[in-house]
Amino acid sequence: MMWKKGVALLFGLMLVATTLSFGKVMAEDTSVTVILVSDNEADCALAQYLANVTGAVVVTTTWGVYDPNVTAEIMSYAPDEVIIIGGPDAVVEQYVADLEELGITVERWGGQNRYETNLMVMEQAKLKFKLMFNNSVIITPGNDSAAIRAALRMAVRRKAMIAFVNDTSNITKLMLKLQLRNANVTIVQTPVMSKVMLHIREQLREKMNCNCTEMEVNITAETALEAINASEERITTAKEMLENVTLSPPEERLATRMLNLAEKELENAKDAYEMGRYGKAYGQAIAAKAHAEFVIRMASDRWSVEIQTNMTMRAEMYVWRLERQIMVMEKSGFNTTELRALVDQLKEAIKNGDYDAIDSIMQQIREKLLELYANGRGKFRERMVFPAHGRHGRP
Repeated sequence: MMWKKGVALLFGLMLVATTLSFGKVMAEDTSVTVILVSDNEADCALAQYLANVTGAVVVTTTWGVYDPNVTAEIMSYAPDEVIIIGGPDAVVEQYVADLEELGITVERWGGQNRYETNLMVMEQAKLKFKLMFNNSVIITPGNDSAAIRAALRMAVRRKAMIAFVNDTSNITKLMLKLQLRNANVTIVQTPVMSKVMLHIREQLREKMNCNCTEMEVNITAETALEAINASEERITTAKEMLENVTLSPPEERLATRMLNLAEKELENAKDAYEMGRYGKAYGQAIAAKAHAEFVIRMASDRWSVEIQTNMTMRAEMYVWRLERQIMVMEKSGFNTTELRALVDQLKEAIKNGDYDAIDSIMQQIREKLLELYANGRGKFRERMVFPAHGRHGRP
């Protein structure tokens, strides 16, 4: 299956213009935590926040897409644990299987949507990393990328929680779940989300008797263009994925309708941008991205089924992943001669359609890969340089 290649590796808050100094090569006995997250703006902001205050390494994957390069990248850090932020729609379950096959401990902090994920991450951060949030919270719409960036910078400065909301959010329940009483609340939004945040402000005033501060983020030409580019990338990904799965006729009709809607909204966004109506362009781009992600979810679900039921497809994907892992291992000085020989045998078995041999060779490869990785993790650590900021500390 033709998935997008490449992985963005983010240290701390590089994406929000925080300058980091870099330390020495990581010692072999130093604990390493990797946070795996999709490029969903809300989940990614949570990952960046945690990385900044804990020293964890963040690796991103395209939303809803499986990419073996991501597994290889994580492997290169020889992590003691991987925390996945986001549900299986955002970070597909195949990554869990890949990492557990290497004996890596994996935790998933994710719910059915970005709002449930947000709550789980805040709760788990307090428990696992002993983070204290100064009874302060930054509230922002969960799909407002420009506002989320501003909220993230503010949350880091103030050592505050981040809470994502939409037009159905119950702010009373949200504050109780976050265990916030008489909290210092700041609302961050763009004008595009004013109706959503009016609903939130009314709840805060009527039910929480809250004296809040507010910050409005302007939609500039650059902001609108970023949103347009992001939605265009999502639509391209959705098309690529649809080309490589077989949907039922009703599913195909639904996917086509949603994709057409996304393309129309993208066209509207571009037209508005050309007319200098950046707020409208931004809003239409956000809508296009959401509809494209609906299609990606459908295709990804179908791909997961096909990969489990089609041994040839599963074996070919396994070879693809192994070749990327082997490249990473060889760069760190591993001797992969035996492993490469087994991969060649697997390719031949796939070519011949010998399913018994495929199953047997894949098991041999799993055992050999685990042996090499477990005994040679120090080779990765010898070559890696990590950020010099504190690890697993309090904000």
